[in-house]
Amino acid sequence: MDIEASGSDAPLPSNLATRLAGWSQRAQQYPVFSKTWYLYRMRSYRLPMLLLALVLGAVVCLIPAPPADADALAFWMTFPAQWLVVALALGLGRGLATLVRARGWDPRREAAGIVCALVLGVLVAWSLTPFVKTGGQPPAGRASTALEIERAQDNRIINFAVWLPVLVWLGGPFDLVAYFRQRRLLREADLQAQAAHYKHQRNEVEMKLAVLASQVEPHFLFNTLAGVRAAMLSDPARGVVMIDHLIDYLRSTIPQLRADRAATFVTLGSQCDSVRAYLGVIAARMPRLQGEVECEEALRGALMPPLMLISLVENAVKHGIEPKQGRASIRVRAVRSGDALEVSVQDDGVGFSASSGSGIGLTNIRERLKHLYGGDAALELRALDTGGVVASIVLPLRETMEEAD
Repeated sequence: MDIEASGSDAPLPSNLATRLAGWSQRAQQYPVFSKTWYLYRMRSYRLPMLLLALVLGAVVCLIPAPPADADALAFWMTFPAQWLVVALALGLGRGLATLVRARGWDPRREAAGIVCALVLGVLVAWSLTPFVKTGGQPPAGRASTALEIERAQDNRIINFAVWLPVLVWLGGPFDLVAYFRQRRLLREADLQAQAAHYKHQRNEVEMKLAVLASQVEPHFLFNTLAGVRAAMLSDPARGVVMIDHLIDYLRSTIPQLRADRAATFVTLGSQCDSVRAYLGVIAARMPRLQGEVECEEALRGALMPPLMLISLVENAVKHGIEPKQGRASIRVRAVRSGDALEVSVQDDGVGFSASSGSGIGLTNIRERLKHLYGGDAALELRALDTGGVVASIVLPLRETMEEAD
């Protein structure tokens, strides 16, 4: 591979970038205050702490002797105490915060625990700073002089003014900021993942609904065309009437067959227009049939899934009207029942048979209602005492696409 051809600004391969990264950069690849993060974070401090130990050792070598008014042992212990204070500031608070996060508490309790852990680490390190500044107590057997007491007070002021800010800076405030920022970004990423999951689920549902609708649509169309063909062979004039009704049927139905998002719901008025056109085709083929469609003008804008009403009408014609001898009727009604819309198809045909309620059209209606409304919608079949069947769809009354969604 030509390195120059790849461009000087091209990113390194991920495996190579990881190998070249320092311990601190590797720690950033893991959740802040996790165990792996803490391991890499502590490794990133090894070289600075080694350099600090060498510097303090060099200072000890350059000092000829401790001050005459100080305990020699306490004076020489000041330098390792300085190293210990820095080490505690770097490691103790972060270690306690790592233990807190490993507990798996709820986010609010975890955040409070991590803050307390970092503060505790700073306070423990700061509690050792008097030994760093004073060099311990005066030699044994000698009382403290006024000068030494004043020097101790000055040291306490220095501890508060110098060491405390340094220890707070070393104690992990930037890691705490990174923790909250990372938690926010992870929460946003989780929400985006959930949104993508819900969108994927919705796409699957819409695809399944499209498949169900595609199974029903040819069923309507082929039956209608078969009737037109039979009429054209026996009575061309009646066939022309059927073709006119078929044109009206297709004009009102084709917009419902489109595979765009708007076809998930259509208006009740368009459904009723399709039913009128369809009944016109069937009545031209079977003059003994009388069809009636009732829908209040105020309900024509109500939304419902496409092809359901026409499927109920086609089912009534196929299983109720066609097997019956003599005159027959189909009545389609749409009424409002509280916050629900009830659409019913009533026929005076032969009534229930062994296959009633198990056809592909009714099965698809039940499946689509389940996917779109859950348990808020239902299809009900009821036999009439005078003969025939009433098929009713009850679903929530929605008049806008936002309400339907």
